[in-house]
Amino acid sequence: DASIFFVGLAPGRLGADSTGIPFTQDSSGKLFQLALSSSGINMEPNNLMHNELRAYVTNLVKCNPKDDKGNNRYPSKSEIDNCREFLKCEMNLIHFDVIVPLGKHATEAILNQKCSKFTLMHNKLIKIKELRCIPFIHPSYVIRGAYPQKQYLEDFKALSDWVLKETK
Repeated sequence: DASIFFVGLAPGRLGADSTGIPFTQDSSGKLFQLALSSSGINMEPNNLMHNELRAYVTNLVKCNPKDDKGNNRYPSKSEIDNCREFLKCEMNLIHFDVIVPLGKHATEAILNQKCSKFTLMHNKLIKIKELRCIPFIHPSYVIRGAYPQKQYLEDFKALSDWVLKETK
Protein backbone atom coordinates (compact mmCIF):
# COMPACT_ATOMS: atom_id res chain seq x y z
CA ASP A 1 0.00 0.00 0.00
CA ALA A 2 1.06 3.57 -0.64
CA SER A 3 -0.47 6.97 -0.06
CA ILE A 4 0.84 8.31 -3.35
CA PHE A 5 1.13 6.39 -6.62
CA PHE A 6 3.66 8.17 -8.88
CA VAL A 7 3.75 7.36 -12.60
CA GLY A 8 6.68 8.45 -14.75
CA LEU A 9 7.18 7.97 -18.45
CA ALA A 10 9.93 5.38 -18.88
CA PRO A 11 13.16 4.23 -17.24
CA GLY A 12 15.97 6.67 -17.98
CA ARG A 13 19.03 5.17 -19.68
CA LEU A 14 21.37 6.57 -17.00
CA GLY A 15 19.03 5.79 -14.11
CA ALA A 16 16.31 3.20 -13.82
CA ASP A 17 17.42 1.38 -16.95
CA SER A 18 20.54 0.31 -15.05
CA THR A 19 19.20 0.21 -11.46
CA GLY A 20 15.77 -1.27 -12.15
CA ILE A 21 14.26 1.28 -9.75
CA PRO A 22 12.29 4.22 -11.20
CA PHE A 23 13.74 7.69 -10.68
CA THR A 24 17.15 6.72 -9.37
CA GLN A 25 20.73 7.63 -10.23
CA ASP A 26 20.22 10.08 -13.15
CA SER A 27 19.58 13.83 -12.72
CA SER A 28 15.78 13.48 -12.83
CA GLY A 29 15.96 10.67 -10.31
CA LYS A 30 18.18 12.64 -7.96
CA LEU A 31 15.80 15.62 -8.05
CA PHE A 32 12.80 13.32 -7.54
CA GLN A 33 14.50 11.63 -4.56
CA LEU A 34 15.33 15.04 -3.07
CA ALA A 35 11.73 16.19 -3.55
CA LEU A 36 10.42 13.05 -1.83
CA SER A 37 12.79 13.13 1.12
CA SER A 38 12.41 16.87 1.73
CA SER A 39 8.63 16.51 1.86
CA GLY A 40 8.42 13.41 4.08
CA ILE A 41 7.53 10.97 1.32
CA ASN A 42 9.33 7.61 1.30
CA MET A 43 9.43 5.09 -1.54
CA GLU A 44 11.04 2.36 0.54
CA PRO A 45 8.60 -0.59 0.69
CA ASN A 46 9.48 -1.44 4.30
CA ASN A 47 9.34 2.11 5.61
CA LEU A 48 9.32 2.05 9.39
CA MET A 49 9.00 5.82 9.81
CA HIS A 50 5.40 6.39 10.83
CA ASN A 51 5.53 10.12 10.20
CA GLU A 52 6.31 9.71 6.51
CA LEU A 53 4.00 9.02 3.61
CA ARG A 54 4.66 5.97 1.50
CA ALA A 55 4.99 6.24 -2.26
CA TYR A 56 4.79 3.67 -5.00
CA VAL A 57 6.75 4.67 -8.09
CA THR A 58 6.40 3.17 -11.56
CA ASN A 59 6.50 4.11 -15.24
CA LEU A 60 4.11 3.93 -18.18
CA VAL A 61 6.55 1.73 -20.04
CA LYS A 62 8.87 -0.72 -18.36
CA CYS A 63 11.82 -0.63 -20.80
CA ASN A 64 13.96 2.32 -21.80
CA PRO A 65 13.02 3.55 -25.27
CA LYS A 66 16.23 4.54 -27.05
CA ASP A 67 16.80 6.39 -30.28
CA ASP A 68 19.31 5.29 -32.94
CA LYS A 69 22.17 6.87 -30.94
CA GLY A 70 21.20 5.12 -27.70
CA ASN A 71 19.70 8.22 -26.08
CA ASN A 72 16.35 8.43 -24.30
CA ARG A 73 13.33 9.12 -26.48
CA TYR A 74 9.61 9.37 -25.78
CA PRO A 75 7.91 6.00 -25.93
CA SER A 76 5.63 5.46 -28.91
CA LYS A 77 1.88 5.03 -28.56
CA SER A 78 2.28 1.31 -29.27
CA GLU A 79 4.94 0.98 -26.56
CA ILE A 80 2.63 2.70 -24.07
CA ASP A 81 -0.27 0.50 -25.19
CA ASN A 82 1.89 -2.64 -24.86
CA CYS A 83 2.62 -1.80 -21.22
CA ARG A 84 -0.85 -0.52 -20.29
CA GLU A 85 -1.90 -3.85 -18.77
CA PHE A 86 1.13 -3.83 -16.46
CA LEU A 87 0.17 -0.37 -15.21
CA LYS A 88 -3.48 -1.41 -14.74
CA CYS A 89 -2.31 -4.43 -12.75
CA GLU A 90 -0.12 -2.25 -10.53
CA MET A 91 -2.98 0.19 -9.98
CA ASN A 92 -5.25 -2.70 -8.97
CA LEU A 93 -2.70 -4.27 -6.61
CA ILE A 94 -1.56 -1.13 -4.81
CA HIS A 95 -3.99 0.65 -2.51
CA PHE A 96 -3.33 4.37 -2.89
CA ASP A 97 -5.01 7.66 -2.03
CA VAL A 98 -3.87 9.77 -4.97
CA ILE A 99 -2.15 9.15 -8.29
CA VAL A 100 0.50 11.62 -9.42
CA PRO A 101 1.47 11.30 -13.07
CA LEU A 102 4.79 13.00 -13.79
CA GLY A 103 4.68 14.97 -17.03
CA LYS A 104 2.26 15.50 -19.87
CA HIS A 105 2.57 12.05 -21.46
CA ALA A 106 1.97 10.18 -18.20
CA THR A 107 -0.95 12.47 -17.38
CA GLU A 108 -2.55 11.92 -20.79
CA ALA A 109 -2.22 8.15 -20.36
CA ILE A 110 -3.71 8.17 -16.85
CA LEU A 111 -6.58 10.53 -17.74
CA ASN A 112 -7.01 8.93 -21.18
CA GLN A 113 -7.26 12.34 -22.85
CA LYS A 114 -5.05 14.95 -24.49
CA CYS A 115 -3.85 17.74 -22.22
CA SER A 116 -3.24 21.21 -23.58
CA LYS A 117 -1.46 23.81 -21.45
CA PHE A 118 -0.09 21.07 -19.20
CA THR A 119 1.77 23.45 -16.88
CA LEU A 120 -1.62 24.86 -15.84
CA MET A 121 -2.60 21.37 -14.63
CA HIS A 122 0.51 20.98 -12.49
CA ASN A 123 -0.33 20.39 -8.81
CA LYS A 124 -4.10 20.68 -9.41
CA LEU A 125 -6.55 18.05 -8.18
CA ILE A 126 -8.59 16.25 -10.85
CA LYS A 127 -11.31 13.85 -9.75
CA ILE A 128 -12.53 11.10 -12.06
CA LYS A 129 -15.05 8.87 -10.29
CA GLU A 130 -13.17 7.57 -7.24
CA LEU A 131 -9.74 8.41 -8.66
CA ARG A 132 -7.96 11.48 -7.32
CA CYS A 133 -5.23 12.61 -9.69
CA ILE A 134 -2.74 15.44 -9.21
CA PRO A 135 -0.56 15.87 -12.32
CA PHE A 136 2.97 17.09 -11.67
CA ILE A 137 5.63 18.45 -13.96
CA HIS A 138 8.26 15.82 -14.75
CA PRO A 139 11.55 16.38 -12.89
CA SER A 140 13.44 16.55 -16.22
CA TYR A 141 11.49 19.72 -17.03
CA VAL A 142 12.87 21.24 -13.83
CA ILE A 143 16.39 19.96 -14.56
CA ARG A 144 16.26 21.74 -17.95
CA GLY A 145 15.52 25.01 -16.10
CA ALA A 146 11.95 25.37 -17.34
CA TYR A 147 10.49 25.41 -13.80
CA PRO A 148 12.19 26.63 -10.60
CA GLN A 149 13.62 23.83 -8.47
CA LYS A 150 12.79 25.64 -5.22
CA GLN A 151 9.14 25.90 -6.29
CA TYR A 152 9.13 22.22 -7.34
CA LEU A 153 10.31 21.17 -3.89
CA GLU A 154 7.65 23.38 -2.31
CA ASP A 155 5.04 21.75 -4.58
CA PHE A 156 6.03 18.32 -3.25
CA LYS A 157 5.73 19.60 0.31
CA ALA A 158 2.24 20.94 -0.51
CA LEU A 159 1.34 17.54 -2.00
CA SER A 160 2.55 15.81 1.15
CA ASP A 161 0.58 18.18 3.39
CA TRP A 162 -2.56 17.73 1.26
CA VAL A 163 -2.35 13.92 1.35
CA LEU A 164 -1.79 13.89 5.10
CA LYS A 165 -4.80 16.16 5.62
CA GLU A 166 -7.06 14.26 3.20
CA THR A 167 -6.25 10.79 4.49
CA LYS A 168 -6.71 11.38 8.22
